[in-house]
Amino acid sequence: MKLISKIQVCNSLEDIPDFKSIKSLDRGVKWKIVFGNKIKSKREKIGNQWEFEHPEFQIAVHTIEPEINIVKLITNKEIDEHQGFFEKCAKDYRNLATELINRFAKKHNLDIDSDYPMNNLNPSEQFGYKQVGKMDNWRYAFHGFHCAFTNLKSGQHIEVPLMCGLEFGELDPYFFSGFIKSTEEYRPRPIEIYDDYSEGKRILDRMVELGKFEEIQSNWPNRKGIVVTDRDKVKVEIYNPEIELERDSLHRTKYRNNRESDFKTNINKNKLWSKLKNLWS
Repeated sequence: MKLISKIQVCNSLEDIPDFKSIKSLDRGVKWKIVFGNKIKSKREKIGNQWEFEHPEFQIAVHTIEPEINIVKLITNKEIDEHQGFFEKCAKDYRNLATELINRFAKKHNLDIDSDYPMNNLNPSEQFGYKQVGKMDNWRYAFHGFHCAFTNLKSGQHIEVPLMCGLEFGELDPYFFSGFIKSTEEYRPRPIEIYDDYSEGKRILDRMVELGKFEEIQSNWPNRKGIVVTDRDKVKVEIYNPEIELERDSLHRTKYRNNRESDFKTNINKNKLWSKLKNLWS
């Protein structure tokens, strides 16, 4: 759902909205405060003050134009009231993500690497499938650390995470919001999401505080993910690049002499995790 725009031009400091005016702003409205020439130099200081005073608002200080955009984000009270809905969405996300990636693997005769799925689920096109393609009524696209699936009939969109072992229910703020908004089953939604990332992050953080969601370790060291708490737990291995790459190097001769195909696969893993190391370092 799109935000309704509201514009206010302020030519003096007396025109600047006070604390109460900002606090009373309704959700679903983007309030653009335009600073006149006499006070435009004050916008950054005022914006910083508003960010401190209004943690449940998105205060966007424009870096070029003399303006600040204010949006009221979903509140803790609203998340608390709809925690059952968000928990159901997270469970649905996990179930659908797991179903789709397993269907994809079966179609392409892949045994998903149970420790590190990205070893054979990635955009490299070296495992017999294209980076982008179609599976039944779904379009898929591998990118980064996810595989995106979009239903060609309903428009439902889900991003399957590939960096938490066989735990495919990891929730990204932006992707989780997109899943909720694109799922017909949830319409009409009991609560609207206007800013996919900022409100998605507030939802995830608050649901963790409520104990409905929890943090887990990803395959990559020092990187955490968030999943629904009420689930069958899946162990996630933590990748140690130095140890794994050294182990690969020690086994190259054996693979080269005995199983050429395994040797090539091993080299692909080496390249993949070297690339990931560069991305996360």
